[in-house]
Amino acid sequence: MAEYLRALLVLMVIGIGYFYVARGALSPLLSEETFKRWRALWLVATLVLFLSHGILLYFLILGIIVLAYRRREAHLMGMYFVLLFVAPPAPAEISGLGIIDHLWVVNHYRLLGVALLLPAALSLFQRNTTARLGSSPVDWMVMGYLVLMSLLAFRDGNVTDGLRSVLSRWVDIFLPYYVASRSIRSEDGLKHAMTGFMISAMILSIVAIFEVLRSWKLYSAVLGAIGVNQGIFGGYLTRSGLLRPNASVGNSIVLGYVVVVALGFFFYLKEFLPKRIHRYLGVSLLIGGITASLSRGPWVGAVLLVIAFVLTGPKPIKQLFVLGFWAGASFLLLSQLPSGQLLIDMLPIFGTAEQGNVEYRASLLTAAMPVIERNLLFGSNNYLEAPELQVMMQGEGIIDLVNTYVSVALYSGMTGLLLFLGAFLFALHQVRKSVRVAKKQGSKVVLLGRALFATLLTIMFIIYTVSSISAVPVVYWAVLGLSVAYAGFVAEQARISKETPVS
Repeated sequence: MAEYLRALLVLMVIGIGYFYVARGALSPLLSEETFKRWRALWLVATLVLFLSHGILLYFLILGIIVLAYRRREAHLMGMYFVLLFVAPPAPAEISGLGIIDHLWVVNHYRLLGVALLLPAALSLFQRNTTARLGSSPVDWMVMGYLVLMSLLAFRDGNVTDGLRSVLSRWVDIFLPYYVASRSIRSEDGLKHAMTGFMISAMILSIVAIFEVLRSWKLYSAVLGAIGVNQGIFGGYLTRSGLLRPNASVGNSIVLGYVVVVALGFFFYLKEFLPKRIHRYLGVSLLIGGITASLSRGPWVGAVLLVIAFVLTGPKPIKQLFVLGFWAGASFLLLSQLPSGQLLIDMLPIFGTAEQGNVEYRASLLTAAMPVIERNLLFGSNNYLEAPELQVMMQGEGIIDLVNTYVSVALYSGMTGLLLFLGAFLFALHQVRKSVRVAKKQGSKVVLLGRALFATLLTIMFIIYTVSSISAVPVVYWAVLGLSVAYAGFVAEQARISKETPVS
Protein backbone atom coordinates (compact mmCIF):
# COMPACT_ATOMS: atom_id res chain seq x y z
CA MET A 1 0.00 0.00 0.00
CA ALA A 2 1.30 3.46 -0.90
CA GLU A 3 2.50 5.59 2.00
CA TYR A 4 -0.11 8.30 1.47
CA LEU A 5 -2.89 5.69 1.60
CA ARG A 6 -1.53 4.29 4.85
CA ALA A 7 -1.41 7.84 6.20
CA LEU A 8 -5.01 8.38 5.10
CA LEU A 9 -6.05 5.22 6.94
CA VAL A 10 -4.36 6.46 10.13
CA LEU A 11 -5.98 9.90 9.82
CA MET A 12 -9.40 8.34 9.30
CA VAL A 13 -8.93 6.29 12.47
CA ILE A 14 -7.80 9.40 14.36
CA GLY A 15 -10.64 11.54 13.02
CA ILE A 16 -13.43 9.01 13.46
CA GLY A 17 -12.09 8.04 16.88
CA TYR A 18 -11.90 11.64 18.04
CA PHE A 19 -15.40 12.54 16.88
CA TYR A 20 -16.80 9.35 18.42
CA VAL A 21 -15.26 10.11 21.83
CA ALA A 22 -15.93 13.85 21.67
CA ARG A 23 -19.58 13.60 20.64
CA GLY A 24 -20.97 13.48 24.16
CA ALA A 25 -18.49 16.01 25.53
CA LEU A 26 -19.29 18.57 22.83
CA SER A 27 -23.07 18.32 23.17
CA PRO A 28 -23.28 21.34 25.53
CA LEU A 29 -21.32 23.39 22.98
CA LEU A 30 -22.88 22.33 19.69
CA SER A 31 -26.21 21.11 18.42
CA GLU A 32 -26.31 17.53 17.16
CA GLU A 33 -26.90 18.77 13.61
CA THR A 34 -23.87 21.09 13.69
CA PHE A 35 -21.66 18.38 15.18
CA LYS A 36 -22.61 15.89 12.46
CA ARG A 37 -22.09 18.48 9.72
CA TRP A 38 -18.65 19.48 10.99
CA ARG A 39 -17.65 15.83 11.40
CA ALA A 40 -18.73 15.05 7.84
CA LEU A 41 -16.91 18.11 6.47
CA TRP A 42 -13.63 17.22 8.18
CA LEU A 43 -13.76 13.58 7.07
CA VAL A 44 -14.82 14.34 3.49
CA ALA A 45 -12.26 17.12 3.08
CA THR A 46 -9.50 14.79 4.30
CA LEU A 47 -10.62 12.07 1.88
CA VAL A 48 -10.70 14.54 -1.01
CA LEU A 49 -7.20 15.78 -0.15
CA PHE A 50 -5.69 12.29 -0.20
CA LEU A 51 -7.64 10.89 -3.15
CA SER A 52 -7.81 13.82 -5.58
CA HIS A 53 -4.29 13.23 -7.01
CA GLY A 54 -4.01 16.88 -7.98
CA ILE A 55 -3.88 20.01 -5.87
CA LEU A 56 -6.03 22.11 -8.21
CA LEU A 57 -8.61 19.33 -8.39
CA TYR A 58 -8.61 19.23 -4.58
CA PHE A 59 -9.20 22.99 -4.45
CA LEU A 60 -12.04 22.71 -6.96
CA ILE A 61 -13.86 19.89 -5.15
CA LEU A 62 -13.39 21.40 -1.69
CA GLY A 63 -14.52 24.79 -2.98
CA ILE A 64 -17.76 23.28 -4.28
CA ILE A 65 -18.35 21.48 -0.96
CA VAL A 66 -17.75 24.68 1.02
CA LEU A 67 -20.09 26.71 -1.17
CA ALA A 68 -22.77 24.04 -0.81
CA TYR A 69 -22.56 23.88 2.99
CA ARG A 70 -21.89 27.51 3.96
CA ARG A 71 -25.57 28.54 3.90
CA ARG A 72 -26.39 25.93 6.54
CA GLU A 73 -24.13 27.59 9.10
CA ALA A 74 -25.63 30.02 11.58
CA HIS A 75 -22.09 30.90 12.73
CA LEU A 76 -19.68 30.72 9.80
CA MET A 77 -16.39 31.08 11.69
CA GLY A 78 -16.87 27.74 13.44
CA MET A 79 -17.04 25.93 10.10
CA TYR A 80 -14.06 27.96 8.87
CA PHE A 81 -11.91 26.89 11.83
CA VAL A 82 -12.95 23.23 11.54
CA LEU A 83 -11.70 23.18 7.93
CA LEU A 84 -8.70 25.48 8.41
CA PHE A 85 -6.20 22.75 9.36
CA VAL A 86 -7.54 19.92 7.21
CA ALA A 87 -4.75 20.33 4.65
CA PRO A 88 -1.22 21.76 4.51
CA PRO A 89 -0.97 25.25 2.96
CA ALA A 90 0.78 23.93 -0.17
CA PRO A 91 0.82 26.56 -2.94
CA ALA A 92 -0.44 26.12 -6.49
CA GLU A 93 -0.25 28.57 -9.36
CA ILE A 94 -3.36 29.43 -11.35
CA SER A 95 -2.37 29.55 -15.01
CA GLY A 96 -2.15 32.88 -16.80
CA LEU A 97 -3.27 31.19 -20.05
CA GLY A 98 -0.10 32.29 -21.79
CA ILE A 99 -0.86 35.99 -21.30
CA ILE A 100 1.08 36.32 -18.05
CA ASP A 101 3.23 33.89 -16.09
CA HIS A 102 0.41 33.06 -13.63
CA LEU A 103 -2.68 34.76 -12.29
CA TRP A 104 -2.33 34.01 -8.58
CA VAL A 105 -0.89 31.58 -6.08
CA VAL A 106 -3.60 29.84 -4.10
CA ASN A 107 -3.32 27.57 -1.08
CA HIS A 108 -5.75 25.88 1.31
CA TYR A 109 -6.15 28.98 3.49
CA ARG A 110 -6.82 31.26 0.53
CA LEU A 111 -9.30 28.78 -0.91
CA LEU A 112 -11.31 28.95 2.32
CA GLY A 113 -11.00 32.72 2.24
CA VAL A 114 -12.42 33.00 -1.28
CA ALA A 115 -15.04 30.22 -1.07
CA LEU A 116 -16.22 30.73 2.51
CA LEU A 117 -15.25 34.15 3.86
CA LEU A 118 -15.59 36.31 0.73
CA PRO A 119 -19.33 35.58 0.19
CA ALA A 120 -19.90 36.21 3.90
CA ALA A 121 -18.02 39.51 3.73
CA LEU A 122 -20.02 40.68 0.70
CA SER A 123 -23.25 39.80 2.51
CA LEU A 124 -22.12 41.65 5.65
CA PHE A 125 -21.27 44.75 3.60
CA GLN A 126 -24.86 44.90 2.35
CA ARG A 127 -26.50 44.71 5.78
CA ASN A 128 -27.49 47.90 7.50
CA THR A 129 -26.99 46.23 10.88
CA THR A 130 -23.30 45.44 10.26
CA ALA A 131 -20.96 47.63 12.30
CA ARG A 132 -19.19 50.02 9.97
CA LEU A 133 -15.45 49.83 9.43
CA GLY A 134 -13.80 52.30 11.74
CA SER A 135 -16.18 51.76 14.62
CA SER A 136 -13.32 50.08 16.50
CA PRO A 137 -9.79 51.48 16.85
CA VAL A 138 -8.52 48.04 15.86
CA ASP A 139 -10.20 48.59 12.46
CA TRP A 140 -8.10 51.68 11.86
CA MET A 141 -4.87 49.83 12.67
CA VAL A 142 -5.72 46.82 10.50
CA MET A 143 -6.92 48.91 7.57
CA GLY A 144 -3.95 51.27 7.88
CA TYR A 145 -1.57 48.30 7.84
CA LEU A 146 -3.36 46.79 4.85
CA VAL A 147 -3.30 50.02 2.85
CA LEU A 148 0.39 50.55 3.64
CA MET A 149 1.31 47.00 2.62
CA SER A 150 -0.76 47.36 -0.56
CA LEU A 151 1.10 50.54 -1.53
CA LEU A 152 4.49 49.05 -0.73
CA ALA A 153 3.73 46.08 -3.00
CA PHE A 154 4.29 48.34 -6.03
CA ARG A 155 7.55 49.99 -4.97
CA ASP A 156 9.75 47.65 -7.03
CA GLY A 157 7.91 48.76 -10.20
CA ASN A 158 6.39 45.38 -11.12
CA VAL A 159 2.67 46.06 -11.47
CA THR A 160 1.64 42.42 -12.06
CA ASP A 161 3.44 41.14 -8.96
CA GLY A 162 2.10 44.10 -7.03
CA LEU A 163 -1.50 43.29 -7.93
CA ARG A 164 -1.01 39.66 -6.91
CA SER A 165 0.49 40.76 -3.60
CA VAL A 166 -2.40 43.14 -2.91
CA LEU A 167 -4.97 40.43 -3.65
CA SER A 168 -3.14 37.98 -1.38
CA ARG A 169 -2.93 40.42 1.51
CA TRP A 170 -6.59 41.33 1.38
CA VAL A 171 -7.62 37.67 1.28
CA ASP A 172 -5.12 36.66 3.99
CA ILE A 173 -5.65 39.61 6.34
CA PHE A 174 -8.90 41.44 5.71
CA LEU A 175 -11.29 38.51 5.20
CA PRO A 176 -10.49 36.57 8.41
CA TYR A 177 -10.47 39.77 10.46
CA TYR A 178 -13.59 41.32 8.95
CA VAL A 179 -15.80 38.22 8.94
CA ALA A 180 -14.75 37.27 12.49
CA SER A 181 -15.35 40.78 13.81
CA ARG A 182 -18.64 41.45 11.98
CA SER A 183 -20.42 38.11 11.57
CA ILE A 184 -20.35 37.32 15.31
CA ARG A 185 -22.75 39.37 17.42
CA SER A 186 -23.37 37.18 20.44
CA GLU A 187 -21.68 34.99 23.01
CA ASP A 188 -23.13 31.96 21.24
CA GLY A 189 -21.37 32.96 18.01
CA LEU A 190 -18.03 33.28 19.80
CA LYS A 191 -18.60 29.96 21.54
CA HIS A 192 -19.23 28.23 18.19
CA ALA A 193 -16.13 29.79 16.61
CA MET A 194 -13.92 28.79 19.53
CA THR A 195 -15.35 25.28 19.54
CA GLY A 196 -14.54 24.85 15.85
CA PHE A 197 -10.97 25.98 16.49
CA MET A 198 -10.67 23.70 19.52
CA ILE A 199 -11.87 20.67 17.54
CA SER A 200 -9.26 21.27 14.84
CA ALA A 201 -6.49 21.81 17.38
CA MET A 202 -7.37 18.66 19.31
CA ILE A 203 -7.13 16.58 16.14
CA LEU A 204 -3.80 18.28 15.39
CA SER A 205 -2.66 17.34 18.91
CA ILE A 206 -3.43 13.67 18.33
CA VAL A 207 -1.63 13.78 14.97
CA ALA A 208 1.38 15.50 16.57
CA ILE A 209 1.63 12.91 19.34
CA PHE A 210 1.35 10.10 16.77
CA GLU A 211 4.06 11.63 14.56
CA VAL A 212 6.48 11.95 17.47
CA LEU A 213 5.84 8.43 18.75
CA ARG A 214 6.00 6.81 15.29
CA SER A 215 8.57 9.17 13.70
CA TRP A 216 6.28 9.48 10.69
CA LYS A 217 4.88 12.69 9.18
CA LEU A 218 1.36 11.81 8.11
CA TYR A 219 0.89 14.67 5.65
CA SER A 220 4.26 14.38 3.92
CA ALA A 221 3.47 11.70 1.34
CA VAL A 222 0.18 13.27 0.26
CA LEU A 223 2.08 16.31 -1.01
CA GLY A 224 3.77 14.16 -3.61
CA ALA A 225 0.47 12.46 -4.42
CA ILE A 226 -1.16 15.80 -5.30
CA GLY A 227 1.83 16.99 -7.31
CA VAL A 228 3.60 19.20 -4.75
CA ASN A 229 7.26 18.98 -3.71
CA GLN A 230 7.35 16.86 -0.55
CA GLY A 231 10.23 18.89 0.85
CA ILE A 232 8.38 22.21 0.68
CA PHE A 233 7.86 22.21 4.45
CA GLY A 234 11.28 20.82 5.30
CA GLY A 235 12.48 17.29 5.90
CA TYR A 236 12.42 15.05 8.92
CA LEU A 237 13.90 17.39 11.55
CA THR A 238 14.65 16.05 15.02
CA ARG A 239 15.30 17.52 18.45
CA SER A 240 17.06 15.39 21.06
CA GLY A 241 16.43 12.34 18.88
CA LEU A 242 12.67 12.96 18.58
CA LEU A 243 10.90 13.87 15.35
CA ARG A 244 9.59 17.43 15.28
CA PRO A 245 6.01 17.00 14.01
CA ASN A 246 4.37 19.15 11.35
CA ALA A 247 0.86 17.66 11.21
CA SER A 248 -1.05 19.66 8.57
CA VAL A 249 0.47 23.08 9.30
CA GLY A 250 3.93 22.39 7.88
CA ASN A 251 5.99 23.51 10.89
CA SER A 252 6.38 22.32 14.47
CA ILE A 253 6.45 25.82 16.00
CA VAL A 254 3.28 26.76 14.11
CA LEU A 255 1.71 23.52 15.35
CA GLY A 256 2.47 24.40 18.96
CA TYR A 257 1.25 27.97 18.42
CA VAL A 258 -2.12 26.78 17.08
CA VAL A 259 -2.66 24.40 20.00
CA VAL A 260 -1.70 27.11 22.54
CA VAL A 261 -4.40 29.37 21.06
CA ALA A 262 -6.87 26.50 21.40
CA LEU A 263 -5.82 26.05 25.04
CA GLY A 264 -6.67 29.70 25.64
CA PHE A 265 -10.11 29.13 24.14
CA PHE A 266 -10.55 25.98 26.23
CA PHE A 267 -10.20 28.00 29.44
CA TYR A 268 -13.60 29.45 28.52
CA LEU A 269 -15.22 26.47 26.79
CA LYS A 270 -14.52 24.07 29.67
CA GLU A 271 -17.11 25.86 31.79
CA PHE A 272 -19.82 24.42 29.53
CA LEU A 273 -18.63 20.84 30.09
CA PRO A 274 -20.59 19.41 33.03
CA LYS A 275 -18.37 16.33 33.49
CA ARG A 276 -15.01 16.88 35.14
CA ILE A 277 -13.49 13.98 33.19
CA HIS A 278 -14.20 15.79 29.93
CA ARG A 279 -12.40 18.88 31.22
CA TYR A 280 -9.37 16.86 32.30
CA LEU A 281 -9.23 14.95 29.01
CA GLY A 282 -9.56 18.14 26.99
CA VAL A 283 -6.81 20.06 28.75
CA SER A 284 -4.57 16.96 28.83
CA LEU A 285 -4.93 16.46 25.07
CA LEU A 286 -4.08 20.09 24.32
CA ILE A 287 -1.10 20.09 26.70
CA GLY A 288 0.00 16.85 25.06
CA GLY A 289 -0.14 18.51 21.65
CA ILE A 290 1.87 21.52 22.86
CA THR A 291 4.47 19.23 24.43
CA ALA A 292 4.65 17.07 21.30
CA SER A 293 5.43 20.12 19.16
CA LEU A 294 8.90 20.12 20.78
CA SER A 295 8.99 23.90 20.30
CA ARG A 296 10.24 26.24 23.01
CA GLY A 297 8.26 29.30 21.94
CA PRO A 298 4.87 27.61 22.32
CA TRP A 299 6.02 25.96 25.57
CA VAL A 300 6.88 29.31 27.14
CA GLY A 301 3.77 30.79 25.51
CA ALA A 302 1.59 28.20 27.24
CA VAL A 303 3.07 29.17 30.61
CA LEU A 304 2.48 32.85 29.84
CA LEU A 305 -1.09 32.03 28.82
CA VAL A 306 -1.84 30.41 32.16
CA ILE A 307 -0.22 33.24 34.14
CA ALA A 308 -2.08 35.93 32.17
CA PHE A 309 -5.37 34.10 32.60
CA VAL A 310 -4.86 33.68 36.35
CA LEU A 311 -3.77 37.30 36.86
CA THR A 312 -7.01 38.58 35.32
CA GLY A 313 -9.15 36.39 37.57
CA PRO A 314 -10.14 36.34 41.24
CA LYS A 315 -7.49 35.80 43.95
CA PRO A 316 -4.57 35.85 41.47
CA ILE A 317 -1.78 35.71 44.08
CA LYS A 318 -3.21 32.61 45.73
CA GLN A 319 -3.79 30.94 42.36
CA LEU A 320 -0.25 31.74 41.20
CA PHE A 321 1.17 30.30 44.42
CA VAL A 322 -0.76 27.06 43.88
CA LEU A 323 0.36 26.90 40.23
CA GLY A 324 3.95 27.57 41.23
CA PHE A 325 3.84 24.75 43.79
CA TRP A 326 2.52 22.22 41.28
CA ALA A 327 4.93 23.43 38.58
CA GLY A 328 7.87 22.97 40.96
CA ALA A 329 6.65 19.53 41.99
CA SER A 330 6.20 18.51 38.34
CA PHE A 331 9.71 19.76 37.51
CA LEU A 332 11.24 17.70 40.33
CA LEU A 333 9.28 14.62 39.22
CA LEU A 334 10.36 15.05 35.59
CA SER A 335 13.98 15.40 36.62
CA GLN A 336 13.86 11.91 38.14
CA LEU A 337 12.54 10.27 34.97
CA PRO A 338 14.63 9.57 31.84
CA SER A 339 11.89 10.87 29.52
CA GLY A 340 11.32 13.83 31.82
CA GLN A 341 15.00 14.76 31.78
CA LEU A 342 14.82 14.67 27.98
CA LEU A 343 12.10 17.33 28.06
CA ILE A 344 14.00 19.44 30.61
CA ASP A 345 17.06 19.40 28.34
CA MET A 346 14.95 21.03 25.63
CA LEU A 347 13.73 23.91 27.81
CA PRO A 348 15.00 27.39 26.84
CA ILE A 349 16.45 28.26 30.26
CA PHE A 350 17.23 25.00 32.04
CA GLY A 351 18.00 22.84 29.01
CA THR A 352 21.16 22.30 27.01
CA ALA A 353 19.78 20.90 23.73
CA GLU A 354 20.16 23.08 20.61
CA GLN A 355 20.82 26.31 22.48
CA GLY A 356 22.19 27.65 19.20
CA ASN A 357 18.60 28.35 18.11
CA VAL A 358 18.12 30.65 21.12
CA GLU A 359 21.40 32.44 20.35
CA TYR A 360 20.41 32.80 16.68
CA ARG A 361 17.21 34.63 17.64
CA ALA A 362 19.15 37.05 19.82
CA SER A 363 21.74 37.63 17.08
CA LEU A 364 19.00 38.22 14.51
CA LEU A 365 17.59 41.15 16.46
CA THR A 366 21.06 42.67 16.81
CA ALA A 367 21.81 42.23 13.10
CA ALA A 368 18.44 43.62 11.99
CA MET A 369 18.55 46.85 13.98
CA PRO A 370 20.98 48.81 11.71
CA VAL A 371 19.06 47.64 8.63
CA ILE A 372 15.80 48.89 10.15
CA GLU A 373 17.43 52.21 11.09
CA ARG A 374 18.60 52.81 7.50
CA ASN A 375 15.02 52.38 6.20
CA LEU A 376 13.26 53.65 9.29
CA LEU A 377 9.89 54.84 8.00
CA PHE A 378 8.87 52.39 5.26
CA GLY A 379 11.42 49.57 5.25
CA SER A 380 12.91 48.01 2.14
CA ASN A 381 12.23 45.30 -0.43
CA ASN A 382 15.82 44.05 -0.54
CA TYR A 383 16.60 44.02 3.18
CA LEU A 384 17.90 40.44 2.97
CA GLU A 385 20.80 41.69 0.83
CA ALA A 386 22.07 43.92 3.64
CA PRO A 387 25.55 42.77 4.80
CA GLU A 388 24.40 42.75 8.45
CA LEU A 389 21.78 40.12 7.61
CA GLN A 390 23.96 38.15 5.20
CA VAL A 391 26.05 37.00 8.15
CA MET A 392 22.87 35.32 9.48
CA MET A 393 22.82 32.96 6.49
CA GLN A 394 22.30 29.39 7.68
CA GLY A 395 23.64 26.15 6.28
CA GLU A 396 20.52 25.68 4.15
CA GLY A 397 21.35 28.93 2.33
CA ILE A 398 18.50 30.91 3.94
CA ILE A 399 18.19 33.76 6.41
CA ASP A 400 15.51 32.61 8.83
CA LEU A 401 13.66 35.68 10.13
CA VAL A 402 12.26 33.93 13.19
CA ASN A 403 10.61 37.07 14.55
CA THR A 404 7.42 38.53 13.10
CA TYR A 405 8.06 42.02 14.47
CA VAL A 406 11.52 42.13 12.90
CA SER A 407 10.08 40.94 9.57
CA VAL A 408 7.38 43.63 9.64
CA ALA A 409 9.88 46.36 10.52
CA LEU A 410 12.37 45.29 7.84
CA TYR A 411 9.73 45.27 5.10
CA SER A 412 7.48 48.18 6.09
CA GLY A 413 9.57 50.19 8.56
CA MET A 414 8.41 51.67 11.83
CA THR A 415 5.22 52.88 10.16
CA GLY A 416 4.16 49.31 9.45
CA LEU A 417 5.36 48.04 12.82
CA LEU A 418 3.40 50.69 14.73
CA LEU A 419 0.21 49.88 12.81
CA PHE A 420 0.77 46.15 13.30
CA LEU A 421 1.47 46.49 17.02
CA GLY A 422 -1.36 49.00 17.36
CA ALA A 423 -3.91 46.41 16.23
CA PHE A 424 -2.89 44.08 19.09
CA LEU A 425 -2.57 46.78 21.73
CA PHE A 426 -5.94 48.35 20.93
CA ALA A 427 -7.53 44.88 20.89
CA LEU A 428 -6.06 44.10 24.31
CA HIS A 429 -7.33 47.44 25.64
CA GLN A 430 -10.83 46.88 24.21
CA VAL A 431 -11.10 43.37 25.61
CA ARG A 432 -9.83 44.41 29.05
CA LYS A 433 -12.24 47.34 29.12
CA SER A 434 -15.11 45.09 28.00
CA VAL A 435 -14.35 42.58 30.75
CA ARG A 436 -15.03 45.28 33.34
CA VAL A 437 -18.33 46.13 31.64
CA ALA A 438 -19.24 42.44 31.34
CA LYS A 439 -19.23 41.89 35.09
CA LYS A 440 -22.88 42.90 35.05
CA GLN A 441 -23.66 40.39 32.26
CA GLY A 442 -22.57 37.15 33.92
CA SER A 443 -19.47 35.25 34.95
CA LYS A 444 -19.14 33.34 31.66
CA VAL A 445 -19.02 36.54 29.61
CA VAL A 446 -16.23 37.75 31.91
CA LEU A 447 -14.46 34.41 31.54
CA LEU A 448 -14.70 34.70 27.76
CA GLY A 449 -13.00 38.09 27.88
CA ARG A 450 -10.25 36.81 30.17
CA ALA A 451 -9.59 33.90 27.80
CA LEU A 452 -9.39 36.23 24.79
CA PHE A 453 -7.12 38.68 26.63
CA ALA A 454 -4.70 35.94 27.72
CA THR A 455 -4.73 34.38 24.24
CA LEU A 456 -3.98 37.69 22.52
CA LEU A 457 -1.13 38.42 24.90
CA THR A 458 0.30 34.96 24.32
CA ILE A 459 0.08 35.32 20.54
CA MET A 460 2.05 38.56 20.82
CA PHE A 461 4.80 36.67 22.63
CA ILE A 462 4.91 33.60 20.39
CA ILE A 463 5.15 35.61 17.15
CA TYR A 464 8.30 37.16 18.65
CA THR A 465 9.83 33.68 18.22
CA VAL A 466 8.50 32.78 14.77
CA SER A 467 7.92 34.54 11.47
CA SER A 468 4.44 34.85 9.99
CA ILE A 469 4.50 31.62 8.04
CA SER A 470 1.85 29.00 7.37
CA ALA A 471 -1.17 29.43 9.67
CA VAL A 472 0.44 32.01 11.98
CA PRO A 473 -1.03 35.19 10.41
CA VAL A 474 -4.40 33.65 9.53
CA VAL A 475 -4.89 32.74 13.18
CA TYR A 476 -3.86 36.05 14.71
CA TRP A 477 -5.94 38.16 12.31
CA ALA A 478 -8.95 35.96 13.06
CA VAL A 479 -8.37 36.18 16.83
CA LEU A 480 -8.12 39.97 16.55
CA GLY A 481 -11.51 39.83 14.81
CA LEU A 482 -12.96 37.69 17.60
CA SER A 483 -11.71 40.22 20.14
CA VAL A 484 -13.46 43.07 18.33
CA ALA A 485 -16.63 40.94 18.12
CA TYR A 486 -16.46 40.36 21.88
CA ALA A 487 -16.11 44.07 22.60
CA GLY A 488 -18.98 44.80 20.22
CA PHE A 489 -21.47 42.37 21.72
CA VAL A 490 -20.59 43.36 25.31
CA ALA A 491 -21.18 47.03 24.43
CA GLU A 492 -24.47 46.15 22.72
CA GLN A 493 -25.68 44.16 25.73
CA ALA A 494 -24.74 47.04 28.02
CA ARG A 495 -26.69 49.47 25.83
CA ILE A 496 -29.77 47.23 25.80
CA SER A 497 -29.55 46.85 29.58
CA LYS A 498 -29.54 50.63 30.04
CA GLU A 499 -32.50 51.09 27.71
CA THR A 500 -34.56 48.34 29.38
CA PRO A 501 -36.72 49.87 32.12
CA VAL A 502 -36.46 48.35 35.56
CA SER A 503 -39.83 46.85 36.58
